[in-house]
Amino acid sequence: MVRRVLRIVGWLIRKTLYVTWVALMIATPLVGFWLASSLAAFDNASQWIALAVGLLLFPIVPVGWELFSAWRRARRGATNKPILTRLDRLVLRTLLVNGAFLGAMMWRAPHTAFRALAVRGDWMLDGYDGELASQARGVLLSFADRFEHRVHDAGDATTYGTSTAPPPEPQPGATIYDLARPIQPKDPNGWPLPAEPDALVTAIPDSAQTSVAAVGKFFAERISDKRMLAKALHDYVVLRLHYDTPTSLLTGAALATRPSQQADDVFAARTGVCEGYARLMQALGQAAGLEMAYITGYIRDAHRNAGAATTDDAIKAALEGNLHAWNAVKIDGQWLFVDATWDDPASDDGTQTLSETYLFTPPRWFGLDHHPMEDAWQLLPNPIGIGDFSRQPLLSPTIGELGLVLEEPNRSQVTADNGAVHLEIGNPFGAGVVAQIVGGEACGDRAHDVRVELACIVPPGQHEIELFGAKDAAAHTYQYVGSIMVNDR
Repeated sequence: MVRRVLRIVGWLIRKTLYVTWVALMIATPLVGFWLASSLAAFDNASQWIALAVGLLLFPIVPVGWELFSAWRRARRGATNKPILTRLDRLVLRTLLVNGAFLGAMMWRAPHTAFRALAVRGDWMLDGYDGELASQARGVLLSFADRFEHRVHDAGDATTYGTSTAPPPEPQPGATIYDLARPIQPKDPNGWPLPAEPDALVTAIPDSAQTSVAAVGKFFAERISDKRMLAKALHDYVVLRLHYDTPTSLLTGAALATRPSQQADDVFAARTGVCEGYARLMQALGQAAGLEMAYITGYIRDAHRNAGAATTDDAIKAALEGNLHAWNAVKIDGQWLFVDATWDDPASDDGTQTLSETYLFTPPRWFGLDHHPMEDAWQLLPNPIGIGDFSRQPLLSPTIGELGLVLEEPNRSQVTADNGAVHLEIGNPFGAGVVAQIVGGEACGDRAHDVRVELACIVPPGQHEIELFGAKDAAAHTYQYVGSIMVNDR
């Protein structure tokens, strides 16, 4: 009786392993085709190319390999029985072919490959919004997000060093504005502050700028309010430093020649990249008696992707995300975000200007284009993953300053419907809103009481739709608030 049970168990184990073995032959080419088709959707390439790649992965190359091997055996007159069955050999060849394809993709462009899965891995469900489609979309994107985390964890996450230990729990007050309010929202921390430097920043004598410690002490002795002290340090870093664009473009082995980004060296050189800005900000905060954290992560913004050859290249890279470093300062028990690098725009004539968009930015709006390595540094009750960060529309916190909400589309990259893309924007405070296809026509608009509808006619190809806003619809100057990538074949 025992032997019979053991035989049955052994038979079940062998059958299970065999079914798993065959299932791998089926699943591996599907993953390869999914990757190829997602890359095609991401780059607006023909899906026929992806289909051709999928057919090569299975059955053409594995079956052709098996037939060629059988022909060679017959030609040599081999009579010995192969160790593996024909099905086993086919499975093994399929795994080798597809493993080589996936390995090559991961070696050459791991971030692009997995970001394509995260952003466009559900391309085949475009236009379907039913319950079944939503469930399938959730499974596909969840699977893509698992790979996405592994790529970032194993990749270049330490280029700028590690972040300060994050807070143990989300802080209170990190909520979205109530758009039903009849007045323009204002954050309790004063955001957005006026774009004017603190008076002490423009008046600080050279004798007080001999070192980082001296500057921190100068401001700490004259400003008692911690928020205003943090603002003064932010303004000082923005106006003292110039962004080092050549250094920001270094890659690979050239990174070994990168100038030091430590606080004292950046302070002396008066130039640096985001790491230098953030490390100087942290050092000044410590010298002034503030609790200042250093944070590393990813940012998305087509207009800040230095070195891109064209606008399309810029927004594609922005969708993938770039490494970045910023700060947070703790005031009255609450952490507040600070990004001096992004508040240091250079004007067309090369002179520096000052912005306060990334000073004390509410977490919900800061998270539109900043994603920390550690989820806790999102400072949100329900932090999002890197996949959701990649998929959400590519927007600036400026959209929050205007009280606008992009309701549709809700993805960073979409496919045009019969050559058109429709945008719906909540606008309860009467801001001015316009959109334009880069290099093309402006989008038609239709305003309602609390909503703006925009219709963009998109020619074939891949295009960026830029959104602009102003507090007053009659204003002459509009601010950039975000971009959407649109594919249309």
